[in-house]
Amino acid sequence: MENYSTQPLFFIIITIISFIQFSLILRFLFELMRVNFYNPVCQIIVRITDYILLPIRIIPMYVGRVDFGIIIMATAVTALKIYFMYFNIGFDFSVNALIVASFGKLLDEVFTILWWAIIIGAIGSWFMAYNSHPIFSLIDELCEPLYRPIRNVLPMSSGIDFSPIILLVIIRVLQMLIIPPIFHLANQL
Repeated sequence: MENYSTQPLFFIIITIISFIQFSLILRFLFELMRVNFYNPVCQIIVRITDYILLPIRIIPMYVGRVDFGIIIMATAVTALKIYFMYFNIGFDFSVNALIVASFGKLLDEVFTILWWAIIIGAIGSWFMAYNSHPIFSLIDELCEPLYRPIRNVLPMSSGIDFSPIILLVIIRVLQMLIIPPIFHLANQL
């Protein structure tokens, strides 16, 4: 039997953890795509995540443009989120399964954030008055490196850019190919 008096507390905890996870994913994507760190939205994300990443920054973990410290911290936060989501119902799982499932959930959420960034960027491109907003310029900088290879293969046709549509299909296919085997592995542990 569930204790309904603790549900608001779990909701607040999961919401805070989700916000931290979202911020870490954005920070990772910003660094990976080399967005302009002088953008005000980017500055806010960097300030928030600097405090979270401070304990792990003792050991530099860069390989090229990839900061493994952010990936490790984001996976840990995702594991905490999964743990709290299932803690209330008494679900028990091994640490190994939790780590693998957390990495799979993290990848799934990265794909989902990119999916929505592409959709918001495409819709925002229809309204010229809003294109000067820092969020839209940040979304453009985030998605442009992903559009570039597609545009090299398939140039614009009659002024219509099909690269967002193709990228959305690629993201969904990657989600269908990569995420289920990770969760299957987590179930086996």
